[in-house]
Amino acid sequence: MIWTHNLNPVLLDLGFLQVRWYGIFYAVSFLLAYFWLRNSAQKKLINISAQQVEDLIFGIILGVILGGRIGYFLFYNFSEFFSLEILKIWHGGMSFHGGLIGVLLAIFYFARKWRKSFFEISDLITIPAALGLMFGRLGNFVNGELWGKPTNADWGVVFPSADEQPRFPSQLFEAAKNLLIAEILFSTFRQKPRRGILSFLFLTFYGGGRILVEFFLREPLDGFIFGMPRGAFFSIPVLLIGVAGLLWVNKKA
Repeated sequence: MIWTHNLNPVLLDLGFLQVRWYGIFYAVSFLLAYFWLRNSAQKKLINISAQQVEDLIFGIILGVILGGRIGYFLFYNFSEFFSLEILKIWHGGMSFHGGLIGVLLAIFYFARKWRKSFFEISDLITIPAALGLMFGRLGNFVNGELWGKPTNADWGVVFPSADEQPRFPSQLFEAAKNLLIAEILFSTFRQKPRRGILSFLFLTFYGGGRILVEFFLREPLDGFIFGMPRGAFFSIPVLLIGVAGLLWVNKKA
């Protein structure tokens, strides 16, 4: 049965303040990361204090928001990069690839500051990161944005902000993909893999999955680079770094 998207992205409207589902999903993602890291520290999976956990989460939040926002305008909307629009976060516009760079920089900073291995921190971040990306795509679905290609399937969704054609709910497919990645990472985590494995697995599965979704399900709203959807093009180095990293870790072992 074809369903027409009619979800309200605003959970609570106080006039002077709007609480949006997208923001709620972001908050839940950061809380999950906080409790996961705090629990890991308590179990001595990583030797950091409660204060350091809070500092790391704050750095990750900054990395996600600043990196995601700057990356969006740098990769997808460069014409407005030097305008005030970049400061208007409530208008939307975040880039996974920019957020990834921001988080990596935050991890690198704290790894150097605390004299820890980079992968000691990054490996623990991968599982809540995958879950956070899942919640982010759910937020995209509630907002009715980043819709998929037209489809004749009975489970297509009409997004009025696009047109009257039934389309793939590509946001839900991506959410399911990210949940699957989180499950694979958690299963691997329980086997106590070598350092770096979880980080490079995350990059491999996310990069490969994003490329498939961009080519087969998602409407290329952001245009093309060398005949490829922008999201797929920017995901190629993510996939290659992940595969190369896995080979490097195994060879090093």
